[in-house]
Amino acid sequence: MESISRIEAVLNRRPNFLSTILTPKELEVANKRSGKHYLEFVAGRFSAKEAYSKALGTGIGKAVSWQDICILNDDKGRPVIEVLGQKNELSVAITHSGDYVSTIVTIEKLSLWQKISKKRWERREK
Repeated sequence: MESISRIEAVLNRRPNFLSTILTPKELEVANKRSGKHYLEFVAGRFSAKEAYSKALGTGIGKAVSWQDICILNDDKGRPVIEVLGQKNELSVAITHSGDYVSTIVTIEKLSLWQKISKKRWERREK
């Protein structure tokens, strides 16, 4: 959970904060938003990236950086998380209420058979 107003205060104090925590693709999406929706987007991505690093058990640092994690929305608006080098199934949920954003990230360890099946399915979809 993250306070949106806290993220707004950090953005005002540290202009480079945005380019530190968001990938170029995320920045592109963020810059198309304004006001409350802009702040919710930034706070949501910050919160989700922190949640992922904590679910991983490492935090942001040597094992994973802000730029290794990219969270964009699919055609239906659902957030989708992608992490460089991550082979497991990832899910993310981001919700906003008042001054808070809440996120949940799950890392599902896939069996070898599930990984092979997933690769086959992805090839079929292309």
